[in-house]
Amino acid sequence: MRIQILSTVMLVSALAVPTAWACSPRIRQQLLSPGELISSAEIIVRVRADGLSAKPATRDDAFEKSQVDFVVLETLKGTLSSDRITFKGHLEQHDDPNGGPVPYTGVRPGGLKGNCFALGYRQGAEYLLLLRLAYGTLTPYWSALAPLNEQLAGPDDPWIQWVRSQLKATR
Repeated sequence: MRIQILSTVMLVSALAVPTAWACSPRIRQQLLSPGELISSAEIIVRVRADGLSAKPATRDDAFEKSQVDFVVLETLKGTLSSDRITFKGHLEQHDDPNGGPVPYTGVRPGGLKGNCFALGYRQGAEYLLLLRLAYGTLTPYWSALAPLNEQLAGPDDPWIQWVRSQLKATR
């Protein structure tokens, strides 16, 4: 009887406390629209993943300890002081494109694995980054489950074409 009560208490406790490692579906209700993401981004760039950075991640993070270097191919919004950018992430051997219709309303599949952000990049692949300043650095990790660092199929990918048209409409 005692073991049964203890087991029940442990089960109820486990179910009552949300896990710290999983991305809560409730966050999805707070997503910004694609247009709001574009207007909220301080800088939007098309980049190519160049490789792992020699410098480790700057903040202790249970999900990611490495950084990826990117070469800036095109700036669509804002200004960068360099043609390179580095931020938290890791390299993957496979592509991870967003399978949804454009405009994307959610993160690519790699962002659905636990922490709400897609942290994997394939070396040599292109990405469209919607960047904001957070913790003193530019990052694409500022809105959970949002399409902030989507892989592109090149400079004329439907996602970047849609973003360009939104930027042109707001000028």
